[in-house]
Amino acid sequence: MVEYGNPSQFVRLIIKLETVGPVPVIVGKGVVLLVGRSVRGPVDEAVAMTSSSAAKTYFYSGGLKDAIELAFAQGAPVVYAVRVLGTGHATASVTLDDGLDTPNDVVKISAKSPGLWGNAVSIKVLEGSYKATETTPYAIPGAGTVGPYYTQYTNIIANDSANWVRVDGVPYTEANGKLVYTAPPTADQVYVNTIDGSITFGTPVAATSLITYSLKYKTVKLVVTDNETTYTYDNISSLTKLVARLIGTGFVSATAIAGETHLPATSVTPFALSGGLDGTSISTSDWEKALRVGGAAAAELVGAPQTCALTEYEVEEGTHDLIPVLDAWSMEMANKFHPCQCFIGVAPNLTAEQVLDIAAGYSNRLLTIVANSWDNSTTSRNIAVARAGKEAAVALGESAALPRNAMNGLNGLLNTYDQTDVDVMTQDTDARADVIIKSRGIRPYVGITTDQTWQFLRTVDNRTINYVIVASDQIARQYFHEKRTGTIMSAMEQSIKAILNDLMRDENIRAYSIEVTPDETDTGKVNIHLCMENIGHIERIDETIAVGILSDQGTGVITEVE
Repeated sequence: MVEYGNPSQFVRLIIKLETVGPVPVIVGKGVVLLVGRSVRGPVDEAVAMTSSSAAKTYFYSGGLKDAIELAFAQGAPVVYAVRVLGTGHATASVTLDDGLDTPNDVVKISAKSPGLWGNAVSIKVLEGSYKATETTPYAIPGAGTVGPYYTQYTNIIANDSANWVRVDGVPYTEANGKLVYTAPPTADQVYVNTIDGSITFGTPVAATSLITYSLKYKTVKLVVTDNETTYTYDNISSLTKLVARLIGTGFVSATAIAGETHLPATSVTPFALSGGLDGTSISTSDWEKALRVGGAAAAELVGAPQTCALTEYEVEEGTHDLIPVLDAWSMEMANKFHPCQCFIGVAPNLTAEQVLDIAAGYSNRLLTIVANSWDNSTTSRNIAVARAGKEAAVALGESAALPRNAMNGLNGLLNTYDQTDVDVMTQDTDARADVIIKSRGIRPYVGITTDQTWQFLRTVDNRTINYVIVASDQIARQYFHEKRTGTIMSAMEQSIKAILNDLMRDENIRAYSIEVTPDETDTGKVNIHLCMENIGHIERIDETIAVGILSDQGTGVITEVE
């Protein structure tokens, strides 16, 4: 509440401005978090994308790039992607100088991301096709000496009729014989050094005088290549423009050295980037770190990623050691009120018994282990990734197991199970796995988690539950430190009801009840009791067919009876 007016005045008006009623909440939906390896790409940074075309630009090739494209193929609107790389990774770079007798480093060219791949990048600096003009942005004060006084650029073009130097407006030009390119100058001349861009006068310039100039100089042409793609940028006239132009390559960036203005020296020999490292072998800790980076980035913007998938299932062969990493991270996210449904596959061609043996170690409503998680393309696609993409794309309350929600971009199942195995893996009382079937498209048989509680078994129900949890957190944050009055608690209740009413309107839940009350002993505590019933999904149909005479009217007409 804000008060306007002066309460200390005897005659006064005080206006109290306060809020009333429910608060609106926006919860991000359709966000997929993917973590995996790639040849290129940022490390320790989540890249948010809204189009599959960005996958190659950022990550070039590898499992993560393929996963991004596959998730978008399912209709996922937003993908956050994090590249995994080993500890000690480094980014390749090269520093270019201006080529003077006492050279100055002027710009650092770096690979866009860490890794060995950057060592294959090279850059060639050639003379530009057109010349540029440097005109003093500010007059140079005389120093009572002949100089030299320095311009911003080197490689001045001699014998250009447009060149001039002025002292207090008095011109030195080639036309009047007072601007020369050989030293030493006579008393009434000025010498322009075309190599380093310096200006030297034959007579000292008084400290009260101002020097201005306009000189033509050579631009540079950059040719950047990674031995597959080559970019050429011509007529670069400043370091600022050089930095800006290289942004477009997608695989290098440039940083001008502070205080430097000279362009890099030209050279026929390319400058190779060096120092790129992949670091140590990738560990489970590196995967865990990448998950935390991606989860934090998505949660900060939209509340939580709706789904998550890893592109691999193990670091040490035969251990499936990335499953416990994902399991632990999912619980960590849930404890921070950022729950998301997580999908991970297992090794190809496992038997039902082997899959259940792996799944038996987990009971987590947020963890889905995909039993047959690879398609039979030449380069197998990860169906766990497709599951995450499709699960995020379909509407709340709608099952991804519907035939119309079949996954896109898959070429068939690498491993199929008979109906007995399918039923065992989805109904086992000690462990459950998500089984993919090929029937009117490739889709999950049910779409389930590893949780053993029936209320938390189906991923479709957990999407709705997660949505309510994230919304409740967002609502609660807006009421912290408010007075615990009936008005405030009523507004809190109405805010939550608004979310639930939307879910009822869309037929995602059938019914709910909510009660917001003050705690009896803790004056800083409010109790919210919320019950909701998700809409069921038809999975079993019993039909009874009775054969016989339905009417004895003798008319031959069968009428419907109750």
